[in-house]
Amino acid sequence: MTIRNSKILLIIACCFVVMLFLILNIYTPLIADDFTNSLGINTFNDVIRSQYEYYFGWGGRVVASFFVQFWLLTGKPLFNIANTIIYCLFIIIIQFHITGSFKKINLLLFLILNIFFWFFMPVWGQNFLWLTGSCHYLWTSTIILLFLVPFRIKYDNPDYKLCVPLSVLLLFLGILAGWSVENSGAAVLFLLIAYLIIKVINKDKYTLFEILGIIGFLAGFSLLIAAPGNYIRADVFQQSDNNLFIVTFIKRIVSVTISFIENHGFLIIGISFILGFNLIYHKKQKLYTFTYFYALAAIAGAYSMIVAPYFPTRAFFIVTVFAIITLGNIIRQMNLKIPEIIENNKLFIVIIVFVCLSFTFIDSTRKILAVYLRWYDRIEFIQAEKDKNNYDIDVKVINTTEKHAALYGLDDLVIDEKSWQNTSVASYYGIKSIKINYEPMDNLWEDREKRIRQIIIPPWKISKELRRN
Repeated sequence: MTIRNSKILLIIACCFVVMLFLILNIYTPLIADDFTNSLGINTFNDVIRSQYEYYFGWGGRVVASFFVQFWLLTGKPLFNIANTIIYCLFIIIIQFHITGSFKKINLLLFLILNIFFWFFMPVWGQNFLWLTGSCHYLWTSTIILLFLVPFRIKYDNPDYKLCVPLSVLLLFLGILAGWSVENSGAAVLFLLIAYLIIKVINKDKYTLFEILGIIGFLAGFSLLIAAPGNYIRADVFQQSDNNLFIVTFIKRIVSVTISFIENHGFLIIGISFILGFNLIYHKKQKLYTFTYFYALAAIAGAYSMIVAPYFPTRAFFIVTVFAIITLGNIIRQMNLKIPEIIENNKLFIVIIVFVCLSFTFIDSTRKILAVYLRWYDRIEFIQAEKDKNNYDIDVKVINTTEKHAALYGLDDLVIDEKSWQNTSVASYYGIKSIKINYEPMDNLWEDREKRIRQIIIPPWKISKELRRN
């Protein structure tokens, strides 16, 4: 097959992946915190007011929280499109951090990175599809990676400088990057510390963008960590912990280490260490310095959570990101010679791999649609009960074992109807209370005609009158 045809096929494959990501976004309903974050948000002023209350009452992630409530106000349809665009930008920026260049987008690498994140991101759906989770992790990580681009270029090219307006812009981008998520900010903090240490050792001069960027990042990270709401939240989680500090500290180290192993971070960093060792001590090549920075950021992103009261699996997002960038950098520096038989048949091999992987994509998509169908049934049931003037409603619980579904690892509803999950959903749909029962569910696919019709109808066209804001 010609090079031109190979490129066309790769373009089609990339477009298919992007379209699949958009479709999965479309058929992911609001979940868990989405309902809570949407309450009382009717205007843009409500979003601003809510951020003030959040900062002083619960946490410092104002940038992520702003994105969440902005898109809940704007609407899920627009978020689906914006989230797909940000996802593509996220993959492209990761390509840059691996190759060191934006000049040419490598379509094959684009596909490979999608595959890596599909398999190695511990809770893919929470980080990429769930509105609240995506804004906290995908969106903020994209800002962080974009912020680090000039630093990477500067290391490659010591003469690189940014003009004054762009340097000032990097100051504000640094504030957003620092004011993101705690362990993401800690990861970048350690990366920048290593970056500055090397500059001091080499006696390099600082450019304006480096000074302003680092100042901006430190300002944003300080705002994140010093938020009064952090201490209120910490008190809530630590009320049940009666252990001595040293005991708690050791338990957290063990817990983070186990999670680091279970969630692939240790595997990817371990492979990187083996390949890097081989590159340095057997092939006698120097490892690119920024590779160490990325590896340090991955480890710091994990172990910085030792100081946190709990470590949700979705927080491994930035760890996985920097771990994959580390591995990509090492593999690129190895300059592996592709055997002739693979080189001559690479497109055929790519097709075979892609076809094989499509089966897992199809299976996961089917399970994500199953969650959507349950949600569809629920809101129709709620509407029917409201028409009967019944505002105390029992519904069937929705759950999934598919990690690529946004609901995976989250509570849909719980037994206690006074819990925040239940009260938020009840308020969102304008009913008094909602609780779950455990009656057997019907077969999702037994009424094919009805189910196909439900799938065709986009979620935002369903029972708009249910929401009361």
